[in-house]
Amino acid sequence: MSELDPQVRDLLASLSANPPAQPWEVPIAAYRSAGEELIALAGEPNPRCEVSTAEIDLPGRVLQARTYRPPGRSGELPGVVYFHGGGFVRGSLDSHDRLCRELSVRGELIVVAVAYRLSPEHVFPAAHDDALDSVCWVADHAEELGVARDAMAVAGDSAGAMLAASAALAFEARNSGAPIRAQALLCPVLDATLSSDSVARNDTAPLLSGPVLAWCVDQYFPDVASRDSAVASPLLTPDLAGAPSALLFSAAIDPVCDDGRRYAAGLEAAGVAAELCEYAGMPHSFFLLAGVVDRAEQAIASFAEKLSGLLRSET
Repeated sequence: MSELDPQVRDLLASLSANPPAQPWEVPIAAYRSAGEELIALAGEPNPRCEVSTAEIDLPGRVLQARTYRPPGRSGELPGVVYFHGGGFVRGSLDSHDRLCRELSVRGELIVVAVAYRLSPEHVFPAAHDDALDSVCWVADHAEELGVARDAMAVAGDSAGAMLAASAALAFEARNSGAPIRAQALLCPVLDATLSSDSVARNDTAPLLSGPVLAWCVDQYFPDVASRDSAVASPLLTPDLAGAPSALLFSAAIDPVCDDGRRYAAGLEAAGVAAELCEYAGMPHSFFLLAGVVDRAEQAIASFAEKLSGLLRSET
């Protein structure tokens, strides 16, 4: 394991006085609450972003969502459907509010953040179904949302990145309109079989260890046989030709670091443009530490800029 960034090391030292419980040691409600208590580390929310609530009415369920729009921009803008991380078991619209505001303002994008169903109450494929169905819903309602239908992306972090990639790969089969232009993934978990070498290499990494990653996967994928399907694990898709262009930001000290590397390589081998940016010294989900870690703030700005460029490119 490489050396942690000094600001991350200092943050972890400050948190060590009251270390969090392992997720299997507490009720799921307590584990979720503990995650929400870390929101302040993301920094102050950008007050310039225009934020509104929405409901995504789907067959048999209604998902809560938030729409983010940059200030002073009228007319259609490129749009991003965003899925939060949290190991499929926690995370919320609130936990990723600051990140979505920054993506919207810095990238001049309309961001639609979706609260999908969580495990263990809802197991695979519930969250995957929510992701694909909500992307289709946004595409169908693009005009009223102010989204340019020919400039849409799906994005997410951690487990949410798996949902985003899965939806991106499946979207064209479900929708006859303009395709998804890009998939933008932060510290993506893309292989539910946990076969990447980094799972063992970074088994004791901070913020997400190998055992916690495995526990989260167990909650959402209790049927082990389902994990190696391409529907569950985008990284295991046999043919990635025709997939949307990809932007991947990963952390070097992360059990899923190699998922991003392998996915980028697979896309490029299939003739799909893929840009991978790996941050040395950073742990999983470091971009949620932007209030206290300078390079996390820089990563968000770069991610927003690059995603905006992808959606505004002529090709």
